[in-house]
Amino acid sequence: MSREPFLGRLLPAVYALLLHAAVGAVLVFSLGDTPEPVAAGPRAEPVEAVVVDEKQIADELGRLRERDRQRREKERERIERLEKEAEAAHLRRTEEERRLSELERLQRERQREYVASERERERQEAERLEELKRKREAEAKRVEELEKQKKALSERRAEEEKRLARIEQKRREEAEKKRRIEEQARVARAEQAHAEAERRKAEEAGRKAEEKRKRVEAERKRIEEEKRRAEAERRKAEEARRKAEEERRREEAEMALQEEIARAAQQLEEERRALLDAGRAEYIAQVKDKIERNWLRPPGAVAGLRCVVRVSQIPGGEVVQVEIRTSSGNPGFDRSVEDAVLRASPLPAPKDPSLFDRHIVITFAPEG
Repeated sequence: MSREPFLGRLLPAVYALLLHAAVGAVLVFSLGDTPEPVAAGPRAEPVEAVVVDEKQIADELGRLRERDRQRREKERERIERLEKEAEAAHLRRTEEERRLSELERLQRERQREYVASERERERQEAERLEELKRKREAEAKRVEELEKQKKALSERRAEEEKRLARIEQKRREEAEKKRRIEEQARVARAEQAHAEAERRKAEEAGRKAEEKRKRVEAERKRIEEEKRRAEAERRKAEEARRKAEEERRREEAEMALQEEIARAAQQLEEERRALLDAGRAEYIAQVKDKIERNWLRPPGAVAGLRCVVRVSQIPGGEVVQVEIRTSSGNPGFDRSVEDAVLRASPLPAPKDPSLFDRHIVITFAPEG
């Protein structure tokens, strides 16, 4: 409710009361100083006194009106100032509420973006692990197939060695047979020469010599036939040696293939180890990240401090022991790292269970 309408209603009543009070006072004063009334006509003094008192009352009323006007003016100015201050406060509050609403909206958007990015990263990681699993299964099948091929190759090699041994044995037998035939031919030539000498010496022994010659001739033909058979056997042995050489070359090609298979298997093993090393590095990074989130900077800790801590855990990630391997030189900092590791329990589990390690060593060096 405004003060100005109230004062507007109050002032006339005050003026009326003051006027009546002033008139009453003048009348009382006049009655107290006036002597006993006489039969004379009306006196002029009371009328003059009344006029003077009304002027004073009017002046007083004028002063009261002026003070009241000044008071109303000050009150109006104060109310206007308060209204301006209230309006400014309302504007500030509105702006602050708008800014807080915008901050909350940005925070919600960042939270949604973070959740979306985490989901995308988890999806990509799941795909990568699935691909790694498929590669491992394919590699296992390939290694198994290579082992089968290696076993079959060893069996074929053993059979081929036996076959070559049989060929070599047959070649030695053929050589011995050829030597015997040549020895027989030499003996036959010697006998033929002796027979010819005997024929020249004794014509009378011609018939016997002729018969002997015929026998020698028959033996020569037999020897030549043996030579032809030996030559055929030699050619056959040569063909066998040629086939053996081809088989040897084939074995060399198979050995080269086996070496290539071994190199491929070694390369796949190196790739598998690289993938395992990358997975372990990611696992250690996740553990360090959780420890850093649970770390509270101790008073007096300066930037650049670092320490090496050994963490012992059980399956499930529960920390059972923390040991400072390399101190930072600041006992408070070392204790804060131990407390952060204990607060981070249970530690995150690796996506690949084979990467789990009961004892891990972490270099703790917070940024900032």
